[in-house]
Amino acid sequence: MLIDLNADLTPIKFTADTLTQQRLKQFDSAVRALYSNVAAPTYSTSFRKGEFEFLDRLRVNLRNLLHTEQDYEYFSTFQMGDVPEVETKLTSTKERRGMVFVSLSTEVKVKNQLRVRCVSSFVLRETGKVG
Repeated sequence: MLIDLNADLTPIKFTADTLTQQRLKQFDSAVRALYSNVAAPTYSTSFRKGEFEFLDRLRVNLRNLLHTEQDYEYFSTFQMGDVPEVETKLTSTKERRGMVFVSLSTEVKVKNQLRVRCVSSFVLRETGKVG
């Protein structure tokens, strides 16, 4: 079994840590970005925790997973003091020729204002390895 669709498919929600000057500087330093008082667009990758929780729920063996696409749609920047609310949900699964195609969507809002939407797509396939 490549995926457990009998798993809990309710959206995964969490509140991320408040964006502070220190947190933004640490991220900018790690990715060599030069932003001031707003988060670099790539900061959105830090909200992918729900995707990995979903993969755990679905009992996906990561050795069978091929990450195929990552699309971001930006609506406005994250700023110091923002408290992001994150929701990840399973948007589709399709089985074809022994492979399962999976899409997860993550929306990040601040005070109910959508800041970014991320869609991650994966293909699950047999690897021939046991374990």
